[in-house]
Amino acid sequence: MTGTGATDAVETMSEADYQLPADLFVARRVNSKRGGLHYHRFVTAAEAIKFAGENYSPLRPEDLVMSVGNKRFNFSAVKLMRHRADAQLNAAEPDR
Repeated sequence: MTGTGATDAVETMSEADYQLPADLFVARRVNSKRGGLHYHRFVTAAEAIKFAGENYSPLRPEDLVMSVGNKRFNFSAVKLMRHRADAQLNAAEPDR
């Protein structure tokens, strides 16, 4: 990733990265009651991805950035990671 504010592609996230600590930086919209930048720290990236999907689903891609090691992912990438994880869990469940 360059220092220009660009974000990394989802494919750069390895299986091991999901166990690394992660930071979420969330910019609230101007018309929000609580404006400004919000910060959340997580023990694992997997926890950060789940939290972001559950709490920030209506945000635009540029409103949220997740930092894992030296990688940065926008909200579109985070949502795609969550979707892939959910699909893997559903595939692993036995048919009822």
